Amino acid sequence: MEQALAADDARLQKRAELSIRVTKLADLAYDDQRGQCDWESVTRDMGMPLIECLRLFDPSLSTFSVRSLPNITDWLANDLSTLKSLVSEQFGAVTADEWPLVGIYMNVEQADCFMAHTMCTFPQMTPDLHEAITRHRNANMEWKNIFEKHPLFSCISGLRNAYYEFKEPGDSKLKAIYSEWTVTDTCRIQELVQTYYKPENQREVLIQAQMAFPNRLQQSIINKIKCTLHNWNADDVARLVHLVSTYKRGEIDWAAIGKDLGRTADLCHLKHDQLDLGNFKPTVEHSQTVSREVQKQYEQQHNMDWTGIAQQLNLSERECLEANQFNTGKAQWIYHPDTFSWDMANRMKTFIKDNYPEPLPVNYTAVSNYMWIDMDDCVKMASLLRGEMAWTSETIAQVVELRKQGMIYKDIARQLSPVLNKSKVVAAYYGHIKSKVNAPLTCKEKHRIKELVDTHAEQMSFTELRALVVQKMTLVNQQALGSFINSYAVSLPVYKERLHNTDTEQIASQILNGTKPGELAAQFDIPPLMLTRLMRKNASTKLNN
Repeated sequence: MEQALAADDARLQKRAELSIRVTKLADLAYDDQRGQCDWESVTRDMGMPLIECLRLFDPSLSTFSVRSLPNITDWLANDLSTLKSLVSEQFGAVTADEWPLVGIYMNVEQADCFMAHTMCTFPQMTPDLHEAITRHRNANMEWKNIFEKHPLFSCISGLRNAYYEFKEPGDSKLKAIYSEWTVTDTCRIQELVQTYYKPENQREVLIQAQMAFPNRLQQSIINKIKCTLHNWNADDVARLVHLVSTYKRGEIDWAAIGKDLGRTADLCHLKHDQLDLGNFKPTVEHSQTVSREVQKQYEQQHNMDWTGIAQQLNLSERECLEANQFNTGKAQWIYHPDTFSWDMANRMKTFIKDNYPEPLPVNYTAVSNYMWIDMDDCVKMASLLRGEMAWTSETIAQVVELRKQGMIYKDIARQLSPVLNKSKVVAAYYGHIKSKVNAPLTCKEKHRIKELVDTHAEQMSFTELRALVVQKMTLVNQQALGSFINSYAVSLPVYKERLHNTDTEQIASQILNGTKPGELAAQFDIPPLMLTRLMRKNASTKLNN
């Protein structure tokens, strides 16, 4: 026991020492202009992963203060880009425990980091952003420059549309078109629906409503009619319940009920389903009773007779399906293009359509019990059958790999989902490339560039070296790539020696007489940045003299 306690104390002592060291290095690497610490240099000095360094950092020992950026307009474009890159590369999906680490890296309050990342993931127009854009527009700033300053939306048109949709219409005619429906207008629509709406002739009520509201958009009127049809008063509901009670279960004539109530059969069916959902909520006793009966049937025949179970327990089939919690023996259903069965898919789609028509939420416990398939697999398959796709980093990586193998987009879509449109794959693939091309260089990419430069600096000219690195690093921000190659190369001894062996005064004179620095850099086989710094140094010396 004493040995274990001693080992534990030693471990804690070592971690405390590491924490102090990390914090001191972070203070030394702090950049006042950026308001951030250069964590890449800290991880390099410590020889530890970035996440571990962030965990060891102790804010109470640090000398720099945390920034507060509560509004999205407080964030610079570079900070947003760094935040998005950090989350995607280091964390993937950030948990609540990891947001403090994000805050430490950005040197920003963690709540502000969460807000900014949410805005980048689900961009929307906010009052402060709208106000900032208005100021930019009043100053004649182009939309392209505004987009670069606030890179939240996926494209310039998305930002522009969100801005104008957020604005209040100024024209009086527009106000009349877009204004809210008054109580009087709503009552008038209800009268028109009661008088003219017939399930077999739905256009008549629209014509009458357009005549009554000539200044309203047609789509606005249609939406209002639909809303009125979906609104049921107490008398309507009582009448619906009475009419349904006159039929036996499974033999309800929804068309006849709809005609009697002046509504469509689907609306009546939907409303009655909503009433059923509101009345039945499986209790613990219900679930236990149904689950015992299901278990008994499963152990006897591995095949569920839901009709028999419902009759025996005096419940509806759907109530039994929603109440059962016995899940032993349920199959898995993982999509693969070679094994996918449309028979199973259509069986599930039909069950959902019949029992949970929109806008009712689907009860996937019932779906899972009906199909006797794992519930998570049912949820995922239903999503795929709706043409939805979660573009996770793993999915994007799969698309990239299949493209490298030469597979066309149509076949890639088939690999991912039975109904996915190839245009969505194209958009995801090029969105990935665009994000890579426009994103700042990652630590891994910088390390790879340094390796290439170190390996080939003495074997080829700088022009050839730069071309080689660009060829090897195609899916990165080319502007950032060129700048990093230049800035790293100037620190190498081979290029410093070459500059030392030249007549720097003559070079400066040639540049002042009009010779381009790039031409001289190629002539002496050195990075152009060396000549730029040389000219700055000469100019500074002259000013001081």
